[in-house]
Amino acid sequence: MYLGTLWAGLAIAIKRWHDRDKSGWWILIGLVPIIGGFWALIETRFLTGTQGENRYGPDPLAGA
Repeated sequence: MYLGTLWAGLAIAIKRWHDRDKSGWWILIGLVPIIGGFWALIETRFLTGTQGENRYGPDPLAGA
């Protein structure tokens, strides 16, 4: 069950980085001591995604 939860959490986090028009590899920024987790929190929780379509696909909220 833990593995399934971990997999889903990683997928959601990568999707959020894609919303910001950044590679999913940015998830590894959380491994940098002190500032990494803080930077990931700011980027994925407080900043909005790119407006309209980006290189990872259309805006999921465009139809809402």
